[in-house]
Amino acid sequence: MPISAHIRSWLPLAILLAALASALALVGDRGHFYRSRWLHNEISAKNLAIAENLSPKHGFRLATRVWRDEGGGFEYDLYGRFPVGGFALIKLAMMPFGGDRTAQLLAARALMLLMFCGAAALAYLALARIAGSRWIALAAVLLAFSSFYALYFADAVAGEATMDLFGVMLVFHGMVAFVEKGRFRQLLVKTCAALLLGWHVYALILPFALWGFGGEALALVRADGEAGGWRARILSALPALARSRFVALAAVSILLGCALLAFNFAGEYTAYGGERSLRDLPSLDSMLNRLALADSYDLGPEWTPGGFLMRQFHRAGVASAPYAAAGFPDYDSPPLGPSPSSPARAAWGFAAACAALAAAIALVPRRFRAPMACLVLMSFCWALAARGSTYTGLHSLEGMFFVGLPLALWVGALVGARRLLGGRLGGAVAIAAAALAASVFALSAFQAGQIRIDEHAAKYAKETAADMDAIREAAAEKDVVISSAAWHITAYYDFSIAPVDYYLAGSYVYEGAGLTFQGGEAAWGRAWRNLRRGTKADSHGEKAEYAVTRHRDERLSLTPGNRYMFLYKRSDLAALHRAERRRLEASEPDAAGEFDIYLENGALRYLKSPCAPGDADAIFFAHFFPPDAAYLRGEGGPAGFEGVNFPFAGASASGVYFDGACMTTVNIPYRPMAAIRTGQYVSGGERLWEAAIFPPPSADALAAYESAYQTVASGEPAARSGFNLHLNGNGTISYLKRPCSQNDVRGRFFLSVHPANAADLPAERREIGHESLNFDFEPPFGVAFNGKCMATIQLPDYEIAKIETGQDAPGGGRLWAAEIE
Repeated sequence: MPISAHIRSWLPLAILLAALASALALVGDRGHFYRSRWLHNEISAKNLAIAENLSPKHGFRLATRVWRDEGGGFEYDLYGRFPVGGFALIKLAMMPFGGDRTAQLLAARALMLLMFCGAAALAYLALARIAGSRWIALAAVLLAFSSFYALYFADAVAGEATMDLFGVMLVFHGMVAFVEKGRFRQLLVKTCAALLLGWHVYALILPFALWGFGGEALALVRADGEAGGWRARILSALPALARSRFVALAAVSILLGCALLAFNFAGEYTAYGGERSLRDLPSLDSMLNRLALADSYDLGPEWTPGGFLMRQFHRAGVASAPYAAAGFPDYDSPPLGPSPSSPARAAWGFAAACAALAAAIALVPRRFRAPMACLVLMSFCWALAARGSTYTGLHSLEGMFFVGLPLALWVGALVGARRLLGGRLGGAVAIAAAALAASVFALSAFQAGQIRIDEHAAKYAKETAADMDAIREAAAEKDVVISSAAWHITAYYDFSIAPVDYYLAGSYVYEGAGLTFQGGEAAWGRAWRNLRRGTKADSHGEKAEYAVTRHRDERLSLTPGNRYMFLYKRSDLAALHRAERRRLEASEPDAAGEFDIYLENGALRYLKSPCAPGDADAIFFAHFFPPDAAYLRGEGGPAGFEGVNFPFAGASASGVYFDGACMTTVNIPYRPMAAIRTGQYVSGGERLWEAAIFPPPSADALAAYESAYQTVASGEPAARSGFNLHLNGNGTISYLKRPCSQNDVRGRFFLSVHPANAADLPAERREIGHESLNFDFEPPFGVAFNGKCMATIQLPDYEIAKIETGQDAPGGGRLWAAEIE
């Protein structure tokens, strides 16, 4: 082949890799964990921690956490659900950078992006053979790899995401080479390599082996026409079928998978000193739950066409459309919430699956139909087998593996167009489609990169990483660091503990005071009560020499330059807590209920003194109201606020009990806040007490509030009581008060509107005779600023005969009431 022709033949692949490399530079999260990407951070940090702990010293066990027991031996939080090969590759990428966590994270993410590009390149090389056109293959790959799932998880450090996708495409390429040129050994080697990275390849290779074996069996039985009846034909075909390469492929893949699982099981069994049965090992328990085979597992109502299946088709619909066209899915978008799947997207996903399967069978050469059909059906096969996890929002990364649908769709559509148009016109259409696909991919990557840009989150992530680096360095020669209830999560609101596990991997981290992260609120409550009563819950925590907490004291801290988390000698903690209490009691609280509440450095501090037994048992809540709905995410949109419920000492709050006082801290979202409402509640949602805090508004917001206040205050009040009440010409009523403090707006406001014509009321309110518009003094209704309070409520659009309004006291009773005719 002439050099010029050779260059032209590889030009599409060069364009593909250049487009991927340049566009993915916009998508990556660089060297820190961004708070706004909870699931991505959870996955990455967990796998990074496992890779960092992977070493001969620990028997190559897959552990998220390692700590020393009382005798100086090691104990582990094990996570052996996936093959060791992927973690070994991550470890190799991280090793040149020693203890530099930022550089390690960058190296691991670079490895993931390299594998993402590799998966796309393998898909391209396979499709170029199937479609007979490199331009068609280029267009199909760029469009398929521009979906939300592909771009969102492209740099997630995880065997179950990008590395597994690379393995799947490696096997798909091997399948194409096998059916085209009979290269079985190549397929076998690629299958073994892929299984070292992840398990999704089983959903591709086993259906392919079954398809091939079934075809061979049918051909043998039909060919042996002289053998008599069907029974005789089948028996005569058995020796040949036993030597089938498809049987060998399935057998080798299953045996290798069993060997990898046995390696994980052996590590876990020995880690527990042989004291646990095989059924109680974490890996086996996880596998049985994922396969929905555990005795205690119940799929419940999700296993219905409106639940499990609809969710899979919804994901298929999202995965089949470029991000530039589909945007964020209304389900599975970060942060993940229980919002329902979109029927429209589920319908599109079902249609896309049917069309892709039809294209794979009808529009590709006969010998390639089996690989293409298996690629299309791969995610559905996996979802059906692993139904215990694939129906949940927390496993939205499963959407990456629906990539076979758009690949088959676009290959089928462009091959069909080329056949219809023929000749040069069909080739021109393929080149035009590739150019359009490159534009769509670039736009999708740019948009996906833009939604991740958050300067505040980036700054916070960088500062917390620096805190962890300083703690690890200060503790390097100490041998023991305690991760206690005074620390878990508190530096990472809307984070899991996983980033902390990674940052402190290599330090020997105790689980302080017996508080286990997996225990839930009830377990936290029990452990907290034991601590309060002086019960020794865990000797590990008692023996730990050092502790980490949010409380800051530059004089005592071993990391005085930190911003959020600080390392102390445990002997200094009691003095630290007493100093914190004295400092808080010497200042004016920002709000008061059963606890005094202080807003400091992006956190809420709660203090009660004296604190009687039971005062800290009830669950706390904090609702954060932004100045604009644009700041809301996920479930917060309909409610108008973002919220967190937390026990006094647990996964979200750093509660301590000392000298008859209770003190806890919880972080607030790293975004603008116009108001915060907090308190405690009991089962059933009944609030024991609540209080409101209004952080200082920005200069622009302050000017807008002041202008609105002066405009309303310039008119004559319609009534005066606890607040001045103004009826405005735009059909609203305003409540004004000056001077005004936080305590003036603690109670709920009631507003009853009586119409001149009872028929104007909603049917369910006519018997009562009025409409209730009760509200709490918080955005979007109320704001407090410069010693003033103002709330504005929209009145119903009908003639009003009378208005009754006022304010209830937080503990019962009425503070004031007024009536306007």
